[in-house]
Amino acid sequence: MSAQQRRLEEQMRKMGYQPAKKSQFQLKPVQIGRQLKTLPDIPITQRLEVSPQGAQKLQNIISTYRASNANIRITCKRTSIQRMSIKDQIKNYVKYQSSIQLDGLDALRNLIKNGDSLSLEINKSQNIEFFVGSLSDGHGEFGSQISSLITEFYIEELKKLFTSVPLLQLSLTLKDNLKKIYQQIEQRLIGQTLIDYRLSGASLLSLIIVNNVIYCSNLGDSKAAYFYKSDQLNDNPKEIRKFVQKNLNSIHDTNSGKEVDRIIKKGGKIDQAIFKGQKEGSLKIWVPKQNYPGIKITRCFGNQIGKSIGISADPDFLELKIPKSGYLLMASTGLWEKLDILVIDKILDSNYPPESWADVDKATKQLGNETKKFWDVDGQGSVDISLSLVYISLEK
Repeated sequence: MSAQQRRLEEQMRKMGYQPAKKSQFQLKPVQIGRQLKTLPDIPITQRLEVSPQGAQKLQNIISTYRASNANIRITCKRTSIQRMSIKDQIKNYVKYQSSIQLDGLDALRNLIKNGDSLSLEINKSQNIEFFVGSLSDGHGEFGSQISSLITEFYIEELKKLFTSVPLLQLSLTLKDNLKKIYQQIEQRLIGQTLIDYRLSGASLLSLIIVNNVIYCSNLGDSKAAYFYKSDQLNDNPKEIRKFVQKNLNSIHDTNSGKEVDRIIKKGGKIDQAIFKGQKEGSLKIWVPKQNYPGIKITRCFGNQIGKSIGISADPDFLELKIPKSGYLLMASTGLWEKLDILVIDKILDSNYPPESWADVDKATKQLGNETKKFWDVDGQGSVDISLSLVYISLEK
């Protein structure tokens, strides 16, 4: 110990400090007899449940800060936070599709040209591939032109919607946005002056498939349904149905009591047409003491005179999460009124699951041909028929 260190130690004793003693124990290296194992990593959950009060705070954070990875998005829906890849989340499950339009015949075997407007498209916007199917059935002298025009308007407005609305808000606001689009179509139809829409109009049935969800909006009497096979259905030997059927829309015509009540309250008349002094055929809508418009559907675009007695352009909306792989059938009223549901089951079952586009096309033609047979059994002719068949596969 140096002289300086001794003086420092003496000074510390006078101040009351005791020098530290060296420990008699010494650390020695541990002899490892076997390899040490670390604890397993705790998996990080992809979902963090939060309270409704905290959801708003988290939403403010999300709107303020952006994820570092451009392929990752953060959503706040139903009080949960999720981190997900857009490529893994947004898929197109439509595998095969086919459509057919058949002309009709009147009682004198004269050709009735199909005036429906049928469209099937797969579009892409904001890294989303989405399927759009629409069927518009016109009526009146200018029904064919109106159905073509509103289909054009609809596809145009829908593409604008998918381009402008953020991905996080699309599914939450789609119902309201589709209603706005239907209103815009009605206003654009009224604003044009080239087509007389006083006694002419058209229905519109629309199907949008995003990921594994079907969004259906409808005006009129066309119909869409989803058919899939259930394990419980196949295990029951007494069940004659081959498929579970999920109807995607209501029918707006004079067979609906709710629709008829609205027409009557608005001053309209519901009655059969008079032919050779006798009433015959289905119930139709009339202006009292007048011979028009004489149509069966209670909701449509156009038909200005019909709007004065309760015909509406307000669509209904339904959202269906696809439970299993299956067929989506969209068709005009000519198919649903005449073709027995067991016949539809049989045709779909004979082509299920389809192995190629040709199988779906074969089933589509069979449905159309069978419908024409049932329409012409009494020799009164057949109506024009439009239908589309889409196979949706959820298999990875």
